[in-house]
Amino acid sequence: MSNWVGNEGLSIIVILAWLGINAFLFWNFYLVYDEGPRYFYSRKIYGSALAWARAPAACLNFNCLLILLPVCRNLLSFLRGSSACCGRSLRRQLDRNLTFHKMVAWMIALHTAIHTVAHLFNVERLVDARVEANNNTIQGVLSNLEDRDGETYLNFVRLKTENPIGGINVAFTFLAGLTGVVITLALILIITSSTKIIRRSYFEVFWYTHHLFVIFFIGLVIHGAGSVFAVYSSFSDYLNIEKSI
Repeated sequence: MSNWVGNEGLSIIVILAWLGINAFLFWNFYLVYDEGPRYFYSRKIYGSALAWARAPAACLNFNCLLILLPVCRNLLSFLRGSSACCGRSLRRQLDRNLTFHKMVAWMIALHTAIHTVAHLFNVERLVDARVEANNNTIQGVLSNLEDRDGETYLNFVRLKTENPIGGINVAFTFLAGLTGVVITLALILIITSSTKIIRRSYFEVFWYTHHLFVIFFIGLVIHGAGSVFAVYSSFSDYLNIEKSI
């Protein structure tokens, strides 16, 4: 038992810490967007899908930061050879770098699935709210807000085109939507080509497809920078909106 703890203890601590950080990030960002007063109006349009999209996004940022570290050869070689900073137990864990790399990859896949599904609901609701903007509802009034001095729009969808065409238009005409499609497709190709049968039978496919990580990370940065999400949280403005309904 003592030998097992000595051999596996550090691995368990690292994995539990990693899972704990993921759980904390997800729960914290979920509460911020689901209950925070800053996003009161946004929730009127997006509904609960807002929090379900933003929480995994925070986890994706964290795991995408980690995913390359276990496969950085020079860094691993330096750590293995540095007896000053690495004990025998830590060097043993470094030999399991690919296992941790795969675990992080599956975590990225999980949060990508949640993030994508949530955004599908978000886009559907935004397009529907824009189409019905003339109706006397809170969603309609909020969708009619414009991007000008003293006012900011909450519904970035400006064309009154019904779903599914309206949703497709959002996916391919907005930078955030287009880059989201690109990086999701890149991730799907990377993951599917990493299965054991592909690696063993068609290693070249696995090897070259993995180089799509360059497109993935470039798209990820642009995806975040191209955010179209806005907030509108003044309580005095809410009173004015309520009177207009």
